[in-house]
Amino acid sequence: MKIELIAAGLAAAIGVPGFWFSTAKDPAPGAETVFIAADTIAYRPIGNFHRNGKSVVPPEQLRPVAAFEIMKHQVSGSEYAACVAAGACKKADSVPADGGQAQTHVSWHDATAYAHWYSQETGHSWRLPDEAEWQLAAAEIFGDEAVETDSGDPAQRWLRQYDRGVTLRGLPGPAQDPKSEPGANSNGLTGLGGNIWEWTGGCMQNGEVTKDGTLQLGDPYCSARITGGRHRAVVIDFIRDASVGGCAVGLPPDYLGFRLVKDG
Repeated sequence: MKIELIAAGLAAAIGVPGFWFSTAKDPAPGAETVFIAADTIAYRPIGNFHRNGKSVVPPEQLRPVAAFEIMKHQVSGSEYAACVAAGACKKADSVPADGGQAQTHVSWHDATAYAHWYSQETGHSWRLPDEAEWQLAAAEIFGDEAVETDSGDPAQRWLRQYDRGVTLRGLPGPAQDPKSEPGANSNGLTGLGGNIWEWTGGCMQNGEVTKDGTLQLGDPYCSARITGGRHRAVVIDFIRDASVGGCAVGLPPDYLGFRLVKDG
């Protein structure tokens, strides 16, 4: 305490703005990351797709994904609280009792604000993963909720997709602490496959499937963002709790959280 007062007095005496001394813990310590090697995935866009005026499931496409680094854990309550304390993030609708647990009840805008703040604090560029990066990082945890069928009955197709989504989703419950879950996926990431879905930078897509099966994408709708979890879902970007509404496509997530990709 005496050292801090001396340092503060010195700063005032020499007129150095922003000079300060503190023994407090760094509010933005470097996050543990996992390196994901470049690969090609079978990617299926999610959104609204039609063929001859009828709703259809879009075909899978081979999509190359460049190598990247991603946080091993989801952003925790204490990590997000540091951003709130700095005035760079809005307080979440729910704060974990244990600061080490994942922060949930955050919107896409909240997650993006944290990425911007965290980039400034660490001197590295951080962002939300795009949907292809998230799929590659999730590895065996990724579940494709789409059901391809030649049935002309849209009701039967919808029921099959619903059943598939329920199987992938599992049962809701209190938000789980990803750092305490036993094991991790094959890439070493924790929290995947639990009941916390993660925001990505991906947007809801629209498109047309031609007679030869070619997919023609229209302009994306980026007020709705893709979230990754046991299944994918498209959620309106300002929603913090999709279980009570705001899910544009797919079954709603149980909880909304996030992790970031490190660019540099």
